[in-house]
Amino acid sequence: MRRRVSLAVRAGEAVSDPADAPAAVELARLAQRRLEDRALGSALRISGGMVLVWLVLVVVPVTISTGLHLAAIAAGLGVGLLLFSVVLLLGRRQLRLARRAEQRNLRLLEDGRR
Repeated sequence: MRRRVSLAVRAGEAVSDPADAPAAVELARLAQRRLEDRALGSALRISGGMVLVWLVLVVVPVTISTGLHLAAIAAGLGVGLLLFSVVLLLGRRQLRLARRAEQRNLRLLEDGRR
């Protein structure tokens, strides 16, 4: 049952059994809190790590062999910014799906009470 509820919340859907709806609403709310708390930090860590790796693996060897290339530094920063944006967009998508799941399961609960 827990797996079914979890899959429905991740997909932004309502559960098929109204008895599972309260657990799905709680799971969706928990997922929303977790995503809101972690999205920005994760994006910063991932993109910052990528920029650091780019600097160590690309910029330093290029600088040692042929001198400083500002284009290599700019490319690393561009890749980091792009990765930051992608991670944030994916986090926002998951947040939107969790909100949709919460709303659909709340409607299922309300329809069950009538």
